[in-house]
Amino acid sequence: MLVVDDDEEVHIMTRLVLGRLTYKGRPLELLSARSGVEADAIFRRRDDIAVALLDIVMETDDAGLRLARRIRDDFANSDVRLILRTGQPGQAPVRDVIVNYDINDYKSKTELTAEKLFITIITGLRSFDNIRSARMAESASRLKSSFLAAMSHEIRTPMNGVLGMLELLSLTGLDSDQLEMLSTAQVSAGALLRIIDDILDFSKIEAGRMDIDHQPVDIPAIVEGVADMLALQARKKGLVLDIHVDPAIPPCLLGDPVRLRQILFNLAGNAVKFTDHGSLHIRADRTPDPAPGRVRLRFTVRDTGIGISTEHQARLFQPFVQAETSIGRRFGGTGLGLSISQRLVHLMHGAIGLDSVPGRGSTFWFTLELDAAEGVQAGTAALAAPPLAGLGVGLDITDPDLAETLAAYLVRDGAVLLDTHRPDVQVRIAMAGTGPLPSSTSALALSETIPAPSGGGPALVLIADGEARWPCEGLVADGRLLLSRPIRRAALLRAVAVAAGQPVAEPAALRTGPVNRPPVPGPAEAAASGRLILVAEDQKVNQMVIRRQLEQLGHACEIHGDGVAALAAWKPGAHGLLLTDCNMPDMDGYELTAAIRAREAAGTLPRMPVIALTANAMAGEDQRCLNAGMDDFLAKPVDLAQLQRCLERWMGPVPEPSDTARATGPDSPPAPAIFDPAITIDLFGGLDGEAAAFLEEFRRSLRDLSTAALRALQDGDREKARGRVHALAGVAKNGGAPALGVLADRVEAALKEGRTTEAGIDAIKIPGMIDEVVAAIGTL
Repeated sequence: MLVVDDDEEVHIMTRLVLGRLTYKGRPLELLSARSGVEADAIFRRRDDIAVALLDIVMETDDAGLRLARRIRDDFANSDVRLILRTGQPGQAPVRDVIVNYDINDYKSKTELTAEKLFITIITGLRSFDNIRSARMAESASRLKSSFLAAMSHEIRTPMNGVLGMLELLSLTGLDSDQLEMLSTAQVSAGALLRIIDDILDFSKIEAGRMDIDHQPVDIPAIVEGVADMLALQARKKGLVLDIHVDPAIPPCLLGDPVRLRQILFNLAGNAVKFTDHGSLHIRADRTPDPAPGRVRLRFTVRDTGIGISTEHQARLFQPFVQAETSIGRRFGGTGLGLSISQRLVHLMHGAIGLDSVPGRGSTFWFTLELDAAEGVQAGTAALAAPPLAGLGVGLDITDPDLAETLAAYLVRDGAVLLDTHRPDVQVRIAMAGTGPLPSSTSALALSETIPAPSGGGPALVLIADGEARWPCEGLVADGRLLLSRPIRRAALLRAVAVAAGQPVAEPAALRTGPVNRPPVPGPAEAAASGRLILVAEDQKVNQMVIRRQLEQLGHACEIHGDGVAALAAWKPGAHGLLLTDCNMPDMDGYELTAAIRAREAAGTLPRMPVIALTANAMAGEDQRCLNAGMDDFLAKPVDLAQLQRCLERWMGPVPEPSDTARATGPDSPPAPAIFDPAITIDLFGGLDGEAAAFLEEFRRSLRDLSTAALRALQDGDREKARGRVHALAGVAKNGGAPALGVLADRVEAALKEGRTTEAGIDAIKIPGMIDEVVAAIGTL
């Protein structure tokens, strides 16, 4: 504490009153100054002064006020608590002082008794302590964020090499043992990356940097997508996985689809991890709406796993906590998933909780209120669902949860549920058996164990638990169809319609022949067509990964180890795109981008797309890249699907020579296939877990792009619709859906030429064709 007064008696009395004062067990250090100038010198030397008692009239009539202003403005000290006390109150009116000076208290010397002085000082010390504590916490948060950003960059850089090379290795010819070992390595590397992401998400939330989006959300697509991602793992453990999406949920709501998917995946992923036998059920239900235009949803994840005791439930949502120490040793994980999920739910103004009994499983739930997006279509399931109006369906299902789900879906689409023994039943849905089927079981062999419909008997749809290498759905024999759990609504409705003989387009037969993939052009050839990719990357391993990835996607590239070399090599018109690391010696990616943008502006050159390729995944990094003049952002490690989508967004798909050959051939070109698995088989060397993940991402991308294109058309934004359809065409062709690519090309051409009505008519067909692609993928 500093006492500033030209009256020696004031210093003596202050020491007598406060000399023995302690605060939080620490004695008060009293400093003295007899003038504003002397106090000024003390403030220059000391930054730990908590409280200053300032006289106003000293060497000048306003010396104390001048000192107060210097402390706040010149020394930028907003922490110290300034208490003015004066023997001449009229010299500096209280109102003027309070309005014009940043002080904390103003007392007349005559009113500052020993008791009041004690209270005033203690109050000032507490205020100073609170300010310093808050400032230290803020500083610690910044340091933590900086540390995590640095560690993220340092860890992601080698992880880019590990995951990139593993993905490329999976595309080579490997035997079954090698593929199994490679799959284990990929799963382990992916688990490490998820741990990094969990820690980063937790840090973002702690620092208040987690933003919640407000955009269209397709609830069925999110629930079904999460189930698809976990289905393989559940089947390998022998678990039955079911989903239920309330048909009353509107086709499009407004929220944050990425964070909603993350919460649901965390909860469902834990359920699979902690359940060794039995089942897992994921539900999304609509509860009574809180207000017009608002929809309240309740999501539940129920399992038959180990359960959680009441004493451990109370602290389960705390960070870095698992129910018991033995669980962490047995199952692994950071203990952050539930904490992150809880905080994300709270950021979205929802509630989360659980009900559990040890040994009898757990039910985790959360509720959200989302805005309804009237007039906006999202997803494809509702658009593609075949009409079942008046169709008599008999349910022979022993599982009550599954029976409830099937009944809700069928009734919503117009079917009439009848007793299975009634003669007017047109389609019977029955269980194909209990438990996962052995891998040797074929769909045809299973169907032959149940009598085929005869005479006027009902057609048959079989529901089976499924197995990792077993077909998911398809027409197997004599009108009998087979669906494996988890049941998608669109797949169920399509199967029932097909069984009933209704005119529904069936998925085309899958071709297994080789695909004519475009060869990688030489650098000169690529430069001549303006498609040579310029890469600036200083790490040797990352250079090898990006070169191999680009070659795998059919692109030629030119790689340089820093921004200076890349800038010197840049040839406008020859290089179609720049992939640049952000942190490099000599000239980093930001400086390289600024130099290129300056030269483009000076020479009126066309703008070249610049894509950031960085290991920094902290919040705000993408915006920093965009602010620097870049066009897009890829966080390492980058997989082929991400890289392909990004390149197609800015360069379009790789030209296919076969298109020209077919167009100029003497015969009419064959109708393009709905789905060709050869591209996936060629990329992954087979249909393993990684291939399944790729196909899931492929399906999701098709739906997302389709939704965005249809929304843009409805909004009258022709240019945005054309861009989304263009991207959809590229993804479809490169992912193995040529017929969809042709349809998207047709829509794009119509939009380009201003034929909006024709484009809209064709665009309506896109969701249905995507459903056919998804159904075809499901038969793999």
